[in-house]
Amino acid sequence: MDNTPKLGSRALFPSLAPRIYANHASVGPLATPAVAAMTDVMTRQATHGVAAMAGFHEDLEHTRALAGELMGVDSSHVALMPSTSMAISSVAASIPWQQGDRVVLFSGEFPANTTPWQRAADQYGLDLIWLSADAFRTDNGLAQLSQVLSAGRVRMVAVSAVQFSTGLRMPVEAMGALAHEHGAEIFVDAIQALGSTPFDATDLDYIASGGQKWLMGPPGTAMLYVRDWGRLRPTLAGWLSHVDALSFLWGDPDQLDYDRAIQSGPALFEGGTLNFAGLAGLTAALEINRTIGVPSIFAHANAWIDQLEQSLTGLGFESLRATDPSLRSCILAAKPPEGIHAGELAGALAEHGISVSTPDAVVRFSPSWPNAAEEPRAIVETLTSILGRML
Repeated sequence: MDNTPKLGSRALFPSLAPRIYANHASVGPLATPAVAAMTDVMTRQATHGVAAMAGFHEDLEHTRALAGELMGVDSSHVALMPSTSMAISSVAASIPWQQGDRVVLFSGEFPANTTPWQRAADQYGLDLIWLSADAFRTDNGLAQLSQVLSAGRVRMVAVSAVQFSTGLRMPVEAMGALAHEHGAEIFVDAIQALGSTPFDATDLDYIASGGQKWLMGPPGTAMLYVRDWGRLRPTLAGWLSHVDALSFLWGDPDQLDYDRAIQSGPALFEGGTLNFAGLAGLTAALEINRTIGVPSIFAHANAWIDQLEQSLTGLGFESLRATDPSLRSCILAAKPPEGIHAGELAGALAEHGISVSTPDAVVRFSPSWPNAAEEPRAIVETLTSILGRML
């Protein structure tokens, strides 16, 4: 079998049941190389037991390198995590907060990037400042953020690179630069961008992303970039977080020392045995993503969306896609015609083999590189028939 990924081809997804899969913003399907990589790890453990572990740890350096390359950051600053939520929660719990510090959050965000900061606020006496994510469709969003930052005491700006329910690409580069001008940091939840929508990490302090969406890796895998690990306090740590954590396992006496120093860096959060099979699948998915390239994926998906958006408008949908191309992602979110329930419409589409999602009462189409150029026409034909029965 040819494992070379090609734009518009589903050859690497022979088991994928829906005839049109436009749901990568939810969970991406697994390509055959990812499945094979996971199977290989499980087979190695089944065959060699503990003797396989050293090789698994060595493999993770390649995973880390690919993750750093994709994010455009130093790979030695990247931790491998079980989920976006755990990555965000770990940082939120490890910042040396002072009572009265302020955190800027945005209404419309997925809760993974609000709940951890709310919990930190309750625990450490922080003040939460809420702004509207939708305000960033214009320069008004940056103006509001600047005003809040100018008032002082903002420690963190926490934002998603792409808004999950509208597809709005947030200007994280400008937001990061603005935060730094006022002595604040920025945390970017990149799960709806990484692998599909380009962004520049130059002025970003933290980036977290799970691997199961646009990257098409398995659940239970994620990446966390921290620009300066030394700014975090080791409130969360495991046995592998210690310096020379493995030394007591190699037969020498008197090496079991509970007071060994805690490392600064990814080991602080990785701290225990990782999901080697899942991370092998993620590594294979990252390789595919690197082969195609994020700019090519973005262009391909948006050409697909361009076709569909115009037809949806003609069917009575209201597109939430930004008019400014610089604020677009690979998500097309649309409000259905009046009187049509988004969930019922998605269910009807699923019966016709078309997979979409319905966050916050919109119909969300999220194509990626395997989606074929002719699919939007087929979606419109199916929607026309469904709406004819519903209306």
